Amino acid sequence: MIELAVFDMAGTTIDDRDEVYRVLREATEREGARYTDDQFQQWMGTEKKWAIGNLLRIGGVEVTEQLHEKAWAWFREELRRTYTENPPQPLPGVENALATLRGRGIKVALTTGFSREIADLILSAMGWEPRKTFDASSCGDEVRDGRPEPDMIFKVMENLGIDDPATVVSVGDTAADVQSALRAGVTSVGVLTGHLTRGDFGTEGAHLVLDSVADLPEAVRK
Repeated sequence: MIELAVFDMAGTTIDDRDEVYRVLREATEREGARYTDDQFQQWMGTEKKWAIGNLLRIGGVEVTEQLHEKAWAWFREELRRTYTENPPQPLPGVENALATLRGRGIKVALTTGFSREIADLILSAMGWEPRKTFDASSCGDEVRDGRPEPDMIFKVMENLGIDDPATVVSVGDTAADVQSALRAGVTSVGVLTGHLTRGDFGTEGAHLVLDSVADLPEAVRK
């Protein structure tokens, strides 16, 4: 029986118009990094400061601490600006799905590669509140290792008193989401609201692929 459903944010539960990826790419390219679309996609869903450092290196830039911090600061400032001017919105059917799961007694948690300051900006803009819309959340800057490591999943499990990975599903739209779920030993659910296909999720090893989060309540009922 499922006790906890863990959800990624951008691309899985919220529509941010891909602004996070525009800003991530711009934060590194403005420092001279050049890489392919396939190389960039490998860092979708991961903790953003870590992603910036890796994309700079892959893009041929000599990464110093000062340069890394400069790119990270620009990323945070630009993301805050764009999210303030045009806040992200819940993807269709997501709020009803989360309410349905919680109504059945299933805990709902959010995990994200965003820092806490950006995550709280998004949640506030959408009116999502702890213990009302979701039960726990964890951000990339609050754990030792962000995705694809399982630390954020383990953190929300601990916070909510969930011990058995067999009772947990983790839902996301990126390869990093799948890898994190598999490393945590929980059920991995891929959703097609991001940039991956069913075939992509199959290659990554996701246990289940759905069109969107809106389909999860029915899927976990079976």
